[in-house]
Formats: sequence, structure tokens, C-alpha cells
Amino acid sequence: MMSSVAYTKKIVLTALFVASGIVLQIIEQILPIFCSIPGGKLGLANVVTIAGILIFGGGYGISVAVIRSLLGCLLFGGISALPYSLFGALFSSIIMSCFLCSKQRTFSLIGIGIIGACAHNFAQILISSLLLKNGYVWTYLPVLFLLSVFSGGTVGVCAVRIKRYLSAHKLTERQ
Repeated sequence: MMSSVAYTKKIVLTALFVASGIVLQIIEQILPIFCSIPGGKLGLANVVTIAGILIFGGGYGISVAVIRSLLGCLLFGGISALPYSLFGALFSSIIMSCFLCSKQRTFSLIGIGIIGACAHNFAQILISSLLLKNGYVWTYLPVLFLLSVFSGGTVGVCAVRIKRYLSAHKLTERQ
């Protein structure tokens, strides 16, 4: 059983991680990157998800991603963006958790960032095809996968730097 101090610390850290993810979403909306490509975003908030997984494990990272997605949609995206954001965040964080927490990690953090971006886009296209009842949306997936290499790679590079910092300060449970 967790002590009340440890429980309070985890609640505060969760709030900080979620708030950091939302701030990164705001920064991402301000940046003119990918503005002309529908669905094209850097996905900087996934850096927070990866950091959460590295520090506390997969379940924590998934929780942070889901809470951030819910709050981000309610604050900025509107209710119509919720299924896309929520399912994308949930699926990508589950996939990244599986890769990050496996004993035989075969991908670098950059590779995991790319896999997470691809998983996010796949989930959003799946939701789109189900909601719109239109299979033609799948033709857009290759374009999104190409963008995922750049955006996921950028997230991965940021995650590598954060992991170095966390390791240097002995803040990770999963080295």
C-alpha cells in the first residue's frame, strides 16, 4: 500500500505531466509546422507520455496520455475531436509502453517515437473510417505514415535527451 506522502507525490507528478503535455499542445498549435497538411502535427505531447513510461511504467504513461487527451480536447479541440484524440493517444501509448517496457527492447527511443506516431495515425484513421462509414480514408494513411517518420523522429530525439537528463539525475525506474 502506498503511503499518503507517496500517493500525494504521484498525484502532483501526474498533474505536472498532464499540464506539461497540454502546454506542449498549445505550443504545437502556435507553431506553423504542418499547418497545410490535414492531421499533420508534431505530437510533442508524446514526449511527456514517453517520459512518464520511462519513470513510472506503462500504466502511468497511458493514464497521462488519456487524461491529457481528454483535457486537451475539452480545452482546445472541441468535443468532435475527442474520439480521434482519445483513441489515438490510448492506442499509441499502449504500443509505446509495450516497446519501452519489453525486456528485449529492439528499438531506440527514436524508433519508438516513430512507432508511436504511426500507431496514433493508424488509430485516428480507424476511428475516422468507423465514424464516417467510409473506407476511402485509409488511402490517406501512407501520407500520415510519412509524416510520422519526421514527427515521431522529432519526439524520439526529444525523448533521448530527456532520458539522458533523467538518468543523470537518477529519476528513472527503467534504465
